[in-house]
Amino acid sequence: MRLRRGFLMCVYLLAVSIITYPAAQTLYPLLILLPDGELFEAAKTGLEKELRSEFAISTMEVNDATRVADIDKKIASVAPRAVVLMGNSSIRLYAGYAHDHRDETASLPVVAILALDIKRAVADIGDVHAIAYETPMVTALVNFRRVINKPVATVGVVYREAFEEFVTQHTEYCKKEKIAVKSILIGDDASSHQKEISKALKQLVKKERVQAFWVPNDNILLKPELLMEVWLPLFSAQKVSVIVGVESLVKPELNFGTFAVIPDPVAMGEQAAGMIADLKDEDWKFDSTVVYPAISMYSVLNLKKAVSVADVKSINVNEVTRVLSEKKKQR
Repeated sequence: MRLRRGFLMCVYLLAVSIITYPAAQTLYPLLILLPDGELFEAAKTGLEKELRSEFAISTMEVNDATRVADIDKKIASVAPRAVVLMGNSSIRLYAGYAHDHRDETASLPVVAILALDIKRAVADIGDVHAIAYETPMVTALVNFRRVINKPVATVGVVYREAFEEFVTQHTEYCKKEKIAVKSILIGDDASSHQKEISKALKQLVKKERVQAFWVPNDNILLKPELLMEVWLPLFSAQKVSVIVGVESLVKPELNFGTFAVIPDPVAMGEQAAGMIADLKDEDWKFDSTVVYPAISMYSVLNLKKAVSVADVKSINVNEVTRVLSEKKKQR
């Protein structure tokens, strides 16, 4: 009897393994390239949560030492059905790989997220579906208006040609909310940026007397040396609200940004996962490059700066996701 039961158990386990084995083999290989950082890890968490049941997800961290040959080796080992690129550094590296391996990448679809000026960044890769990291100007301004319970009638913007389409488009959106955008275009010559930015800021803040200033996510105009030598000195001396697009610029210790509306990284990962799932259903083909808006945002407020520069006695904190206060100095 024991032998019979043992025999039946072996047959059962063999049958189960035969049934489940093909299921395990149907996982689709997916490769994520990303830099180190909490932002990218959060997006990866959101993506993995949505896709882990159908995809075998591999990741590769990129940094200053990563080369195109490293990307080539990783793709050869994973053989992904699709690639997810997080951040501008990942996109630059993959663009170099795509340039050298056009045949291999022609049929390899790409989803890109968490990169600045993403449409321009992916231009050399091929057909890509991406999610914009820039928050619409009008969205940030309307949200800020609700937070301070005051009208914002004029906003200043300094931008390069790369952001001209964005600024022009959102100037029209702002008009519908009775917000006039006063903008100044500056050149791409880095050696002239300090002088040009300083002149433009003084024109908008001191002469035009804009009520708020919107700062695009432009890592060229926000280089550390320009931030410290031009942006910070002027805005620390003027009572004007500064609306930015990244949380690090709102930190009280920096004393620069007043308010920010930022795409939620976990939700962006989930949104990217939806693109991958749709891609699988569409036989792994993108017909064109499309940049989608982020579907979930969160807001950050520098409380002390908001009270001082916006001349308000009360802040509608219920309209803010995260309120940052200045840390007390330890004795």
